[in-house]
Amino acid sequence: MIRDHLVPRIEANLTMARATVINKGIVRYVDKNSDILMKMNWSERYSFADQDRALIYDNIGIDERTFQEEIRESKQIYSGNKIQSNPFYCSVMLTAHVLLEQKNEKLAQLIMTYMCMQMYTSAHKGFFKYGVNDKIMNYTIAHLDNSFRVRSVPSLFAWIDDNAEQTFNAYKDRIERCDDADISWVVNAMWDRIKGKLRKIANLYYKNHEAGNYLNEDDDQTQDSENYHEADNNSYMVERLANKVYIKLLNHQFDERFFKYAITRSDTSLQKLKNLTYDIIDSDNGNLLKSYLISNIEYFLIMSGRGFEYIPRGEYIAYMKAAYASNTELKQMVSIKDQLEKWLTEHMTVVGRQNYGKTARLGYKKALYMFFNFIINREAKLS
Repeated sequence: MIRDHLVPRIEANLTMARATVINKGIVRYVDKNSDILMKMNWSERYSFADQDRALIYDNIGIDERTFQEEIRESKQIYSGNKIQSNPFYCSVMLTAHVLLEQKNEKLAQLIMTYMCMQMYTSAHKGFFKYGVNDKIMNYTIAHLDNSFRVRSVPSLFAWIDDNAEQTFNAYKDRIERCDDADISWVVNAMWDRIKGKLRKIANLYYKNHEAGNYLNEDDDQTQDSENYHEADNNSYMVERLANKVYIKLLNHQFDERFFKYAITRSDTSLQKLKNLTYDIIDSDNGNLLKSYLISNIEYFLIMSGRGFEYIPRGEYIAYMKAAYASNTELKQMVSIKDQLEKWLTEHMTVVGRQNYGKTARLGYKKALYMFFNFIINREAKLS
């Protein structure tokens, strides 16, 4: 059984440091392909190359050839099936199995999403060998009925991640057991899910292609829930901006000058603020940080009465700075302040001691609050 032969080697190689390398590597991959993955871009196809698969192989210490040899010897994995016998999919399954043993469910699920990203682009190539007409595809997506999950997610990545999560949750027991038959079962289940849903979209696309249906995005169309636009409502734009900021934070791709700008009190140490912020970012669990970012953006849009176009401007920073002193009961600000308090309780030890005085804690909370808003403002400018 492949598990018996290779899992001990993965357990020995997959240290916490290498798990972190995998996590950051996946974040970088999504960021690199954000023009496709962070939009509803079903027309273009990103690549998933050898170096992208090597992220897993290199950090578990087992090469692709070894997986190929093990698959050939397996009685439960059919070598003639290109999906079942894909060595990368096998490596992801065994790595997810070990991560679950290590109680790192968050990364186990993330690498399943990584596997799903390869499946999607492979299936997309199969259905659209000769490319895609943007306007026909946009028309197709615009006219999907509500049975398509595409209608309720903000980006292609969110759709892929949703499908990976559903597969992970449905077959978590099989991943934990990870016999050869379990590997085949879960890989097939995910492939059938992605390919089946993409097939339905492709069938509608080709019907619209034949009928000459296309979406003229330059037309003066009303922006209601039945029309497809890249920025058809605030919730879509909020999610998209929060995703972009979240990825930049996780990958440490931001200007450290914002730490200095965020300090508003003399007893707030610049270095300690950096240590505290990096600890919060690097230990984020369950997308709490992303939810926090969304709350800030939503608060501004709801309370300021201004549109999304003001977020890249100085008005956003000025408004949010003043808003921190507000006693509003609006759920977004309540959530913001509650999360800041939890972060200080859980992470304050990295700056020296747990029991800082009330004034010092307030200083660090406001500095954190302003730092994240500076990043939101900056990334909105670049959108």
